[in-house]
Amino acid sequence: MATRKEEKYGMRKSYRWLLKEADEREAAELASALKLPPLIARLLVSRGYRTPEEARLLLNAGEEQFHDPFLMKDMEIATERIRRALKDRERIRVYGDYDADGVTSTALMIRLLKRLDGVFDTYIPHRSLEGYGLNPKAIDLAAEAGIRLIVTVDNGISAAEQIAYARERGIDVVVTDHHEPPAELPEAAIALVNPKQEDCRYPFKGLSGAGVAFKLAHAMLGKIEPAFADVAAIGTVADLMPLTGENRSLVRLGLSRMVNHPSPGIRALAEASGTEFSKLTSGRIAFGLAPRLNAGGRLERADGAVRLLVTEDEAEARELSEKLDELNKERQQLVEETVVQAEELWQAQIAERDGRMPEAIVLAGDGWNAGIAGLVASKLVERYYRPVIILAHDPATGKCKGSARSIEGFNLYDALTECADLLDHFGGHEAAAGMTLIRQNVEELGIRLSRLAKERISAEDWIPSKKVDLVCSIGELTLEAAEGLKSLEPFGNGNPTPRIVLREVSVADTRALGKEGNHVRLVAVEKGRRLEAVGFGMAESLPLLRSGADMDLLGELAVNEWNGSRRVQFMLQDFKKSKPAVRDHRGEPILAKVGKLLEEEGRRLLVLCPPRAELSELERLVGAGAYLAAYTSLTEEREGPLLRQLEQYEAPAEEKAPADAQAGWTLVLAGLPDSMDQADGLKRMIARYRDKLEEIVLFAGEAAGTERGRPFPDRVQFGQVYTMFRKQESWIDAPDGFLRRVSESTGWPLATVRMMQEVFLELGFLSMNRSTFSCVASPPRKELDLSERYRRAKEQAELSALAHKPIQELKKWLLQG
Repeated sequence: MATRKEEKYGMRKSYRWLLKEADEREAAELASALKLPPLIARLLVSRGYRTPEEARLLLNAGEEQFHDPFLMKDMEIATERIRRALKDRERIRVYGDYDADGVTSTALMIRLLKRLDGVFDTYIPHRSLEGYGLNPKAIDLAAEAGIRLIVTVDNGISAAEQIAYARERGIDVVVTDHHEPPAELPEAAIALVNPKQEDCRYPFKGLSGAGVAFKLAHAMLGKIEPAFADVAAIGTVADLMPLTGENRSLVRLGLSRMVNHPSPGIRALAEASGTEFSKLTSGRIAFGLAPRLNAGGRLERADGAVRLLVTEDEAEARELSEKLDELNKERQQLVEETVVQAEELWQAQIAERDGRMPEAIVLAGDGWNAGIAGLVASKLVERYYRPVIILAHDPATGKCKGSARSIEGFNLYDALTECADLLDHFGGHEAAAGMTLIRQNVEELGIRLSRLAKERISAEDWIPSKKVDLVCSIGELTLEAAEGLKSLEPFGNGNPTPRIVLREVSVADTRALGKEGNHVRLVAVEKGRRLEAVGFGMAESLPLLRSGADMDLLGELAVNEWNGSRRVQFMLQDFKKSKPAVRDHRGEPILAKVGKLLEEEGRRLLVLCPPRAELSELERLVGAGAYLAAYTSLTEEREGPLLRQLEQYEAPAEEKAPADAQAGWTLVLAGLPDSMDQADGLKRMIARYRDKLEEIVLFAGEAAGTERGRPFPDRVQFGQVYTMFRKQESWIDAPDGFLRRVSESTGWPLATVRMMQEVFLELGFLSMNRSTFSCVASPPRKELDLSERYRRAKEQAELSALAHKPIQELKKWLLQG
C-alpha cells in the first residue's frame, strides 16, 4: 500500500481571521430582554440576531418554522399523481442516490409508502457502473418490471433526456430534488418538486434531498411526522445543508427522535461508530453516522445502507451496520492511497509547467474509484486551497467520472456551466459537484477552470479564512458558558460551532500528545488564570508554540469529562503571535541598518516606502534578498501581488532552519504612507499576516520626541483666521504681504495660512479675481470637512504626527488592525 509519510514538523497554513465585533449596546439589550448570559448575547448579535424576536426564533426553533409544503411548486401535482398510483395499485419505483442524503431520502420514502400501503420498490444506481441519476438502462429495467411511476429523491432535476425517454417507455416521473436547476428543465416530468426553482414560492431554499422528501411526506400525510425526522435530519447534516430556518427545526426534531425513539438501524449504526447514543449531536452524525452510510455507495452498492435505516430487526441491523463499518475502514485506506497518487500526479504536472501552480487542480487517474473522488478532492482543497476535480478514468470506455470541491469565493456550479460543452453530464452546488466526461476533454477542462478561477477569485479569497464569533478572556470560559452555548445547537453548516479568540495569552507547558505525537497540548495563561488547550493534528506547530510565547489563540470551547469530573477545555484550531517585535530606528541612517539586516542568515525583508521616495540605493538591495514595494501597493485595488508574495512565503520549520533564523518577514518602514488609504492598507496587511511578520523596523521620520511644531488647526482656529480675512476684506497673496502678517500674528506657518485660504476659497467663503482675494459678502454655511483641500491637509498632518509618537503609541497604532 502506498502511504504518505507526514513530516512531524511541516509547514503551517496561514488563515485569515474574520471577526465581526458585536455591538455592546445591542448585546446588553438582548441579554436583558431574554435573560441571557452576556457571552451568549454577544455571540447572537455577532451572528446577526439583533432583536429579541430574531434570537427567540433561533433559540426556540420548533414546528412553527415548518412551512406549508404546498407552497412548493408542483407539490400538489406530485401528491395527486402519487395518490392516483396508490389508489389504482400502480407499481411505483423510488429512484434514489448512493450518498447519505440519497439513502436517507430513499428510506424516508419507503416508510411513507409503507404507511400508505403502496405497491413499490426502490432502485439506487451503482456509483461506478452507472453514475449519478437516472439512466436509460435503469429506465428499461423499470419498464420491464411494469413500473408506471418513478419518484426520484435527491436527483432528477438535470435529467431532461432521461425523463423524456421514460415517458416514451410509458413511465411517469415525479422529481423531488434539491440540486441547482439547470437552464433546461425536464419538461417531460409530471412534477418538479425542488425549492430552488426560480418560480417556486417556497420560502426556504436550503433543504436537502431528504428534506424535500420530508416535505412530500408532510403534504401526503397532512402533518409533520416525527417518525420520519430521524432520517431527514441525517440527510440534512450529511449533505452539509445550512442548519438555519426550517432545517434547524427539522434536525432538532430528528435528534430528539433518535435519542428518545431510536430505530434499530440508527442505534446499531451509532454503536458501530462508537457514538454514545444519549449524546448524539449533529457533529456526531457528520463524523460518525454519515461516513458509514456513505461507505456502501462509495465502494459497493448503497442498498445495504437503505435496508439498515428501515429494518425493524435488531440482528439484521447489527449485521448491516458492521458491514458498513468495515466498508468505511476500507474507504479510509483507499482515500489515503489515492491522495498519495493524486499528489504525485499533481507535483509531476507542476514540474512540467516549470514549477508554476495552476489556479485549479484537475486530475484523472486510471483505476481510481469514483466513489471516493469527492473525499480525495476535499483533502487536496485542504492542502492546496484551490478548486479541485478528481476523476476516475475507465480505459475501457474512455469515460471519466468524478467529483469537484471548491473554495470560498468560487461558484463551482457556475464555472462548470461555462464548461458544459466539455461535459457529458454534471450537477451540484456552489461548493461541490459531480460530472462525467471523456478523457480527451480533461486537459481542456483544467485549462478553462484555472482561467475562470484566476478571473473570479480575489486576492483575499485565495487565503483560507476562519470566521471568529467572540473575543473572550479566559475568565469568561466557564462550565456555565459551555453549557449556555449548547442552546445554539444543532451546530453545522450555516450555524457553526462558535469560534473564540483568546488575545495575548501566555503559552505554558507545551508538549506533544498522542501515541505518535501528532497532537499538541498546552496551557493558556492570562492574569493568573489557566486554561488547557488541545490542538489535534497540530504537531507541526510545536516549534512556534514555545512556552513563554505570547499568542492569540483561536478555537472552540468544549467540556472534558474524565473519571467523573468535568472541566472546560479549549480546542485549538489556529494561533498567531500576539505582537511582532517593533524596533525603533527613527532618525538613524537606513541604508547601513538594512544592509546589516540582510547579512543575517534566514532574514527576509519587506521594505515599504512612499512612491515619491528616491530610494535608488534601496532598490539595489532587492536583488540581495529584500522585497521593495510602495505603499500604493497596499490599497485594496492593488494589493494582490504583494499579498501573494507574503502568502507564498513559508517560514522554515525549526528543525530545518539555522538556530538564529527568523521565522518570517522583517517589515521595514522606510518613510510614511502618503494617505490614510495607504496607512489603512499597511495596518490591514500587518493584521492579516501577523504570524508571518517576525518584527517591524521603523525608519520613518525623525527620532521620537523631536520638536515638530504646532498641531493641525481646529475649527476655532480656522474661525480666528477667517475673522482676520473679513477685517481685511481684500488682499494680494504676496510673499511679504497680508498673509505673512496673519502668520506672525497667529503663530501658524505661512504654508498653513495659505492652506486655510485655499480651504475658504474652495468652500465659497472667498472669491479670487486674478491675484486678488476678497471675502464673499454672504458666504454659504458649510462645514470645513466638505473641502477636499481641508481633508487632504488634515490627513497629511495626522500621518506626519505618527512619525513623532512615542514608540508604545506607534506600536499600538500599527498593531490595532
